[in-house]
Amino acid sequence: MTHRPDRRRRVYTAVVLYFIFVFLALMWPVYPFFSRIFPMLLGIPLSLVYLVFLLVLSFLVLLGLYLWEDRHGEIE
Repeated sequence: MTHRPDRRRRVYTAVVLYFIFVFLALMWPVYPFFSRIFPMLLGIPLSLVYLVFLLVLSFLVLLGLYLWEDRHGEIE
């Protein structure tokens, strides 16, 4: 199964933009909103929940990219 190179470029661009978003979400203007001990969610401080959420979401994005690449294969 072949796919167009522009589709491949869009997928990789979306993944790169997502990781830029994660990088910026862990910096000053955004992270201080979540850098609190209270409230606690399930006994875990909000700042840790925020970090774990971004980590799990990053894993899912990379898993989706892996499965997409596996399904479409290499372009020759």
